[in-house]
Amino acid sequence: MAGSESLAEAAAPLRAKGDRLRDSKRWAEAAVSYASYLDEIPDDWPIWVQHGHCLKEQGDTKGGLASYHRALELAPADSDLHLQIGHALKLLGHTDEALAAYRQALFCDAGNENARREIEALEIALTSAEAEHTSKAQSRATRLMFDISDLVQYMREWRVPSGIQRIQLNIIYFTLTDFATAAKPLIVCFHQGRNEWIQVDETCFLALHKAAESGDEILEEDLLHILRELDNADLREEYLDLELRGSDVILVNLGTSWWVENYFLKIRDLRKKHGIRYVPMIHDVIPLTTPEHCSQRLVEEFCQWFSTLAFEVDGAVTNSHWSALDVRHYVSELMPEAVFPIQPIALNGDMRRDFSTRAVSSKDIIAHLLPPGASFVLSVGTLESRKNHLLLFKAWERLLEKHGAAELPILVCLGKAGWLFDEAAEFLRARTALSTRVILVSNVTDQCLAALYEEGLFTIFNSFYEGWGLPVTESLSFGALPLIACNTSLTEAGGRSAVYFRSDDLDDLYGKLEALILNPHERKRLTGHARANARLRDWKDVSGDFVAKILSVTASADTRQERLLRVPMGRSVHFGKSNALTPSIDLAMANLLRDGLNWHRLEEWGTWTTPGIATIRLPLPDEAIGQELMLFLRLRGTAVDTSITVSCRVDDHCLGSPIERMMGHGERHSMVFRLQAATRQLSVTIDAGMGSSLGPGDRDVGIGVTHLMLCHANDTAAQDHFLNNFPELRQEIGHRAHATLQRTDVKLGHPPC
Repeated sequence: MAGSESLAEAAAPLRAKGDRLRDSKRWAEAAVSYASYLDEIPDDWPIWVQHGHCLKEQGDTKGGLASYHRALELAPADSDLHLQIGHALKLLGHTDEALAAYRQALFCDAGNENARREIEALEIALTSAEAEHTSKAQSRATRLMFDISDLVQYMREWRVPSGIQRIQLNIIYFTLTDFATAAKPLIVCFHQGRNEWIQVDETCFLALHKAAESGDEILEEDLLHILRELDNADLREEYLDLELRGSDVILVNLGTSWWVENYFLKIRDLRKKHGIRYVPMIHDVIPLTTPEHCSQRLVEEFCQWFSTLAFEVDGAVTNSHWSALDVRHYVSELMPEAVFPIQPIALNGDMRRDFSTRAVSSKDIIAHLLPPGASFVLSVGTLESRKNHLLLFKAWERLLEKHGAAELPILVCLGKAGWLFDEAAEFLRARTALSTRVILVSNVTDQCLAALYEEGLFTIFNSFYEGWGLPVTESLSFGALPLIACNTSLTEAGGRSAVYFRSDDLDDLYGKLEALILNPHERKRLTGHARANARLRDWKDVSGDFVAKILSVTASADTRQERLLRVPMGRSVHFGKSNALTPSIDLAMANLLRDGLNWHRLEEWGTWTTPGIATIRLPLPDEAIGQELMLFLRLRGTAVDTSITVSCRVDDHCLGSPIERMMGHGERHSMVFRLQAATRQLSVTIDAGMGSSLGPGDRDVGIGVTHLMLCHANDTAAQDHFLNNFPELRQEIGHRAHATLQRTDVKLGHPPC
């Protein structure tokens, strides 16, 4: 006994070291330390479990499973151990065996809710797979998979949905309830914390839909509870993989995605795994058409997103013919030879009918906003420069000066604070009399919104540019006459039902306002005309239109990339965010050349890889195939010295031997390869091993990548430009005759590594 205790005491530091390395997510080193400990103390079954975890985390799932089974010999009745074995079997694709392991976990502990949920999810997936298998005579079922990442993120910050969120909620709701047979819908969102797609249960989405459309009767805590359920969802990515197996999947994003980190890398990964088609809704290209009304950072990010989008979509939908023309215009500037399939679908859904099941409008609901008995005109739209409130305030001031406050209705401006509203706000603040006739409201319930539309004299929509103009449709839905600027897609939203004024024309706006405010008979006549000519549809019909057009999209992204995606020759590619204000193919390269999921987000300086192997794909242009080439790669060290291995590959075979380098902490280091490739499929892999942490609570990273350039070996101008572009290389050029880049000659024909 004393000897055993002494042996355990001597081995304890190995166990403690393994725990520290595990907590730092240094899985390979932790596994080695645990293995050394287990050589001394082979009966410590909890450490066999930890050893299995570490192996599984570094990708050796079979090895992890073997360690779990060693632990099982010592603890056959441990419920959690059977659960972990089930997880490993599921990752290996052995779903029947995984199900048996989960059932054994539940047998050992009837209170193991994790095992119960795993069993339920796997049984559903296996039932679906069996049903698919038994219907071989039929073609693969096409399924629409809706990504609601944007919707979930919005609802975390705002209680009442805006136009884009209403569109998503309505279309997905009717797809679930009325078009499920045709669409076979799934709902997913991307969980940034887990870095994986999670499947959203239909019940959870319907609860979110109800919360978003409700008025004051739902408490904030109820909405937070729904969002917490999403965060804790057990339908993780491995279940999604099972669900998608054997299906023809179309991933649909009806919101925005330019803000999601590495979104296109995630799309490309799904395409590789499941052959999905990707169909986004492009609501507008406002940052390109009217950048003066957007923040510069938004314009920069949108340009980089749009430049990549042109390569990655299989088809797209939009909300108006005007928006479709704008999208095609900017894509044609990027790639004149590209065919970009985009289909407009009018958003002329009847909002009153949509509200009727839940929102009963009443004057009492808006009594707290207005003085008793006050008449008003409603303007709905974000408080930002693009909505041109300044022109509206100027017109209201002229009306006040000429007709006095008694004759002038109150102007109610409803919308969240946005970008560059300062000038309009200052104009209003400086005019005390005018400010008594203008009310700014940031947020109201759907019931209150319905009452405002119904009780106002008319509505006004004064934007410089819109993708559709949902407030115009809402106004017509509630029988309110819209007065709108005659520009862009607003004419599609208003049709023959609206009264128009010349865009940004104060005199014309003033004249139209004066006629509508002071001539009630004319206002009544025009309102009747608007109601008679409004072309509105049930949102069910709008949703059906979306489903039909999305289902008609055929795969085109792979073909477009195969034909048009080429690494630029002789030009440096920056693997970071861009400050360019117009789209270009060069802007897309940082997203298109990074391949796989072992990359962190783009930053100003470049991007970190994750621990492990990161891949850069370099599809060659015709003039580069079979030629002597120079490949320059600029790297950035982390806070610690890091050993890396870099390989050039063609068709997944190494050209020459892998190159090992030690990257000093914080070092900027450039490598150059002289190589020749006989085919188009050139790539570079960078293996940073276990990497390191950027600090407590921050990310684990491999190595930084800042720039890359591929050029012909005789293109000295491009090589000199690259060498002179970076301080550390210019310094070496100054001290010596040439930069001492670590050069490697790589030729086709070397044995694969």
